[in-house]
Amino acid sequence: GSSTLKKLFFKEGEELVNASKKCEELWEEMRKADFRQEGFLNEKNIQLIYEKQNKILDTLLKITTVEEFLEVFDDDMDSLLNEDEQILVFSIIKSRIQILAEEICLFKKYDLYKDLMKEVRSIEQLIVKFQHELRQNVHLKQLSDYMSIGEEIGKDFERNWSSKFNNFEEKAKRNLTTRELYLKKQKEDKFNVGIQKYHQIKLKPSNKMRLLQNQEKLVAINERIEEASNYRNELRIIEKKDEERLIKLRNTLTINLKKDLDREATQEMKKLKDLLQVEKNKMLIAKNKETNILSKQINLHVNDIKRIQNQLGNFYYDFAEKCDEMARTKERQRQTNKVLCTIKNVKMFQPSVTNEENKHELALALLNLGSKSISLNISMDSTVGSKDNILKKSSLALKYIIKNLKPANFDINGDFASRRFVNVEDDNGLRNDNNLKKKIRKLLDQRKHQDEIFISPTAYYDNNLNVICDAKEYRDLLPKLNK
Repeated sequence: GSSTLKKLFFKEGEELVNASKKCEELWEEMRKADFRQEGFLNEKNIQLIYEKQNKILDTLLKITTVEEFLEVFDDDMDSLLNEDEQILVFSIIKSRIQILAEEICLFKKYDLYKDLMKEVRSIEQLIVKFQHELRQNVHLKQLSDYMSIGEEIGKDFERNWSSKFNNFEEKAKRNLTTRELYLKKQKEDKFNVGIQKYHQIKLKPSNKMRLLQNQEKLVAINERIEEASNYRNELRIIEKKDEERLIKLRNTLTINLKKDLDREATQEMKKLKDLLQVEKNKMLIAKNKETNILSKQINLHVNDIKRIQNQLGNFYYDFAEKCDEMARTKERQRQTNKVLCTIKNVKMFQPSVTNEENKHELALALLNLGSKSISLNISMDSTVGSKDNILKKSSLALKYIIKNLKPANFDINGDFASRRFVNVEDDNGLRNDNNLKKKIRKLLDQRKHQDEIFISPTAYYDNNLNVICDAKEYRDLLPKLNK
C-alpha cells in the first residue's frame, strides 16, 4: 500500500542523510586505489574499493557486486574507469538522491526532503572539487609529457655535442702527436747536419803562431836545437789553447743550435695548439648559440599550455558549480508554471506519459521495486546491453539515468591523447579551432614523434580479429596499447 511505500522511501531517505560524507570516504578509497595517479581504475582497483566500501556502495547505489558496478558505469566496456566515469559515479549518486528526495517531497516529508537536498548540494560541491582534482592531474601529465620530451631533446643535444667534442679532442691529440713526432725527427735531422758542419770548422792561425813556426824552422835549419825546442814547446801551448778554443766554439754553436731548434719546435707546437683552440672556441660558440635556441624551443609553449589549462580548469569549475543548480531552477520554474496554469485553468501540452509519472516509476526502480510504466521499461531496455537481463531493476534505473537524464559531463578525459588512425586525417578545425583542448593537443603534438600520434588500425584487433575497442574511442585503448 501507499503507507508501506512511504515507509520504504522514508527509510531510504534517512539512510542517505549522510551521503556526502560517504562520498568523501569513497573518493579517498578510489584515490588510494589509484596510488600511481594514472587516472584509470582497473578491475583489481575496483575490487579493492568494493571490498572496503561495499556497504557505502550498497547504501548509495544499491550495487552489490563488482560486475554490476562495471556494467553500470563502464560505459565504453573496456573494464576500466577513466576520469569521466569516476566522476559519473558521484553524479549518479547525486541524481539518485535528488529523485528520491523529490518523491519524498510529494509525500510531504519536508524536513527529510530538505536534508536530502542539502546532501545533494554538498555532493555537487564535492563533484566540483573531485573533477578539478582529476583535471589537474591530467594537466600535470600533459605538462610532464611535454617537459619530459623537451628534456629528452636536451639530453640528445648534450650527447651529440659531447660526442662532437670527444671526436675533436681525439683528433686534436692525434694531430699534436703527429706534429710532435714530425718536429722531433726534423729537429734531429737539422741537429745532425749542424753537428757535421761544426766539426768541419777550423780556426785561423794567429800571427804569433805563424811567427813562431817560421822562427822554429829557421833555428832548426841552423842547428840551433835548444831554441827550436823552446819554440816547439811554446807552439804546443798555443796549439792546445787554440784546440780548446775550437772545442769551446763547437760546443757553444751546438748548444745554440739545440736551443734554436727547440724554440722553433715549441713555436710550431704552440701555433698548432692555438689553431686547435680557435677551432674549439668556434665549436663552443656554436654550441652556446644552439643551446640558447634549444632552451627557447623547449620552453616555448610551456606558458601557453599552462594558460590554456588554467582557462580550461576555470571554465569547468564554474560550469560544475552552476550547471546543476541552474537545471533545478529551470525545473522549479516549469513546475511553478504548471501549478499556475492549473490554478488559472490554462491548458498545457500533456505528453502521453508525463515526466512526473516517469520520475515516480524511476524512483520505484531505484528502490528495486516493480515498475508499471511500459514507456519507462522500454526506455530502460533501449539503454542496456546483452548483460542487462541479469541486472537488478535498481541498476537498470541507474543506466536509465545515465542514458536519458544525462548527468553533467566534464570531459576530463576527452582529447587528452592525440593518437588517431593512420588513415584518418585530422579535422580542419584543429588548426584554427577555439576549442581549448584542441589547442593543447596541437601544442603537445608538436613535440611528439609521428609513431606516438598515429595508431595502426591493426592495434584495434586481437589475434583472433576480435575488436578490442570501438575505433572512435581510441583514448580508451591507450592503457591497453601501453601495456
